[in-house]
Amino acid sequence: MPGRRPPFWTLKTAQEMSYSLLIAGSGGQGILFIGKLLAQAAMLEGKNVTWFPSYGAEMRGGTANCTVIVSDTHIGSPIVRHADMLIAMNEASLERFGGGIKKSGFILVDTSMVTLPKSANGVKAIGVPAGDLAISLNAPVAANMVMAGALAAKAALCKKATLIRALEELTPKQKLKSLPTNRNAIEKGWASVSA
Repeated sequence: MPGRRPPFWTLKTAQEMSYSLLIAGSGGQGILFIGKLLAQAAMLEGKNVTWFPSYGAEMRGGTANCTVIVSDTHIGSPIVRHADMLIAMNEASLERFGGGIKKSGFILVDTSMVTLPKSANGVKAIGVPAGDLAISLNAPVAANMVMAGALAAKAALCKKATLIRALEELTPKQKLKSLPTNRNAIEKGWASVSA
């Protein structure tokens, strides 16, 4: 169609970039941290960002989701009605948010926990065995870092080195021992969609 803008991941210049992400799963899966990490990485590369968390009263085991908007221009609102992409870390999140992704967007699912849906209505479904990859690192809790690496690579959100720098900046002192494992998890996630 003449005049129609191509999908965001095919855009060639940084000046054209503006998109929204929705990250959803269960409390305790590190959902909010994925969003914070991706927002920090985009900010380190000079983008405007918002990070908007939402979680159930139970937190661990309850529902958790957040939205991140990345743009080269000012962001008017952190509210996202229809995201460009979704990370779904459990079935309930896929069911709840999967239908609200824009055409030409994509859904990234942890196929260790979620059945990969069929691509439909212009929305591509991409599977990453994040839980299995994290287990291969002897760190099942690092599945969120696998998904962060996969999304950053697939969406060309930032350079891998920038994502790792953001991880180093956001990791609290009491969790510094987890840095090497989380770096490896990001690498595995990045490679899972780059091959």
